[in-house]
Amino acid sequence: MRLVMSGLDYKKAPLALRERLAFSRQQALDTLIWLQKQPGVEGCVLLSTCNRTELYLTSDTAAPWRLLCRAAQAEAAEFEPYFTTRSGEEAARHLLEVACGLHSQILGEDQIITQVRTAMELALEARTADAALAALFRRAVTAGKRARTEAPVHRCAPSMGTRCCEILQQELGGLRDKHILVIGNGQMGRLAAELLHQSGAQVFVTLRTYRHGETIVPAGCHTVPYDARIAALDGMDALVSATTSPHYTVTFDQLKTLQKPPLAAVDLAVPRDIEPACSQLVRCYDADALGTGGEGGADEIAAMQAVADEELEKYCQWQRRRQTPARAPRFPLFLDLTDKTVVLVGGGTIAARRIASLRQFSCRIVVISPTLSCRSDGLTWLQRQYRPGDLDGAFLAVAATDDRAVNRAVGEEARARGIFVSVADCEAECSFYFPAVCTGEDLIAGVVSSGKDHHKTARAAREIRKVLEELE
Repeated sequence: MRLVMSGLDYKKAPLALRERLAFSRQQALDTLIWLQKQPGVEGCVLLSTCNRTELYLTSDTAAPWRLLCRAAQAEAAEFEPYFTTRSGEEAARHLLEVACGLHSQILGEDQIITQVRTAMELALEARTADAALAALFRRAVTAGKRARTEAPVHRCAPSMGTRCCEILQQELGGLRDKHILVIGNGQMGRLAAELLHQSGAQVFVTLRTYRHGETIVPAGCHTVPYDARIAALDGMDALVSATTSPHYTVTFDQLKTLQKPPLAAVDLAVPRDIEPACSQLVRCYDADALGTGGEGGADEIAAMQAVADEELEKYCQWQRRRQTPARAPRFPLFLDLTDKTVVLVGGGTIAARRIASLRQFSCRIVVISPTLSCRSDGLTWLQRQYRPGDLDGAFLAVAATDDRAVNRAVGEEARARGIFVSVADCEAECSFYFPAVCTGEDLIAGVVSSGKDHHKTARAAREIRKVLEELE
């Protein structure tokens, strides 16, 4: 199975076509569950925004867009020219760039991070995001966050809501004391309402229901029942609509009944909320008509691209580690070492740590080394180099010198004699791992890793020791 994606966006597909492949939350959830059941699909995540619809699969299929069209009951032949399909590293790079805001209609748009995160969370809820897709989308969210802090666009809070305010300011000759109705109290509607209120407008927000403590109304905004929206619209200076409704929130027939219709209307929804015919009565802007708000500077784009490239490399490293056959984990066997002989070859820092651990277990410790970096009381110190035969009578052996040849020789002798041995500088020559020992009252734990990340082992041991110390 490989990573593959198909997507269409505002650059190639017009809004009238994109809105036919837009998915509400429930529609996306149902689509994911259906996709997961299709032959050759191991995992899937669906990203659906006002600017794009993209399907990411772990699959052997070559054309995810065909599955997407079937799910949406759309004619595949009509949509085929507008789709772009990518696979492998190219598909991963594209998502990371999307999350950074490089492919948004407004460069660096804030909301794309939330949209990418929501897509991932929905797939996790549907149990359709396999390990590879979940890791990629988590990396994409991280990339988006980094881009906002490390490569900020030098404009104030770039978003569709910002462009909405800019356009209405131009259309109305300013926003102070203008009366504006916002239909929709979801994330986009609340953002638009907040920005309009901050600009001095009198904002009215529609609500379908109100539950105290649950319904969020932007501070300073008035509320209007959704069913009373058309009556409330009479005399308003402007209209903004941003819902996920599959039906128009304002139609031509409704608008023409008003004695004083608004001067301008902004439709932030995909599929569209405001019937296109309304443009005969009021100046209308849809998601595409909002424009780009500036393309951004070369430095801004380069900084975002650098973040995407770094996160791509981290994802690729994760994939390589995942594909590398791992050794089986070690069975944690706890031994009674009382009066048993442990021969330790070496006297440096690592050897000293091993000696400190062994002192807790009432064993006979024999150290073979010309020098010793810890106290020698309570053990037998043979102040010389290791010689073959030094493991006679040993129950366990530890090789911890800074000489690779000596450590190898100790390991070979131990294995030949059937003695368990820990070789500090070679995982493959160990027959047991020497653990980080964690003790508490009547409790003991040992922590080992695969041998590749000793710092992680040390951090884990510190946390376990804290827990053991706090237990009574």
